[in-house]
Amino acid sequence: MSLALEPSDGPIAADVFMGRDADILTEIASPGVAAAIWQRTPEPGFQSWMDGLDMDRLPDLRTVVPVHLAEAAVITACETSGLDAGPNRDVLASDIGALAVMMAKILDVDHVRVRLDVADEVMCPKFHIDRVPARLLCTYRGAGTEYVPLGSEADPKRIRQAKRGAVALFRGALWDTDETTGILHRSPEVTPEDGPRLLLVIDPVA
Repeated sequence: MSLALEPSDGPIAADVFMGRDADILTEIASPGVAAAIWQRTPEPGFQSWMDGLDMDRLPDLRTVVPVHLAEAAVITACETSGLDAGPNRDVLASDIGALAVMMAKILDVDHVRVRLDVADEVMCPKFHIDRVPARLLCTYRGAGTEYVPLGSEADPKRIRQAKRGAVALFRGALWDTDETTGILHRSPEVTPEDGPRLLLVIDPVA
């Protein structure tokens, strides 16, 4: 579930912190920070493999698991989609497993909701905030998630986009402070050039 918000009279968290080290994600808990983005570039061989997969081979997943079983859940989803075992599939599963562990540690939870969304059309075209404490997003294939300051949704000059492979951690509407989350996000347009999009979504489960 997601919400469209109006600007608030109270304190607003509107900073976006970026860095090339995974530790940047812990900044989501800092006052005033609405999003933390780990800037990283996929290994070329892995990206070529990912971009070359047929849409029906991309793993589709919806599950809630203890965090230590996230990697196994991805492997099962890959097997279900007919994605053959190999080094690149191992990279995908281990990366998602590691991101689930990071998310769980930052949010202090033992279970996570893991989604792998496969889409050849825009899934969430409107800027919004998710009705969760926080949400981790990582685009493995296609264009990255777009984000914008609250109240600036109609200004194209204010819209930014996470790069493919980057890990973006956004505060949600249920973040436990008195600050209103001041950064909204949405799915990008899906173009024929990019082909189907593969998006990882991880939410904490109390």
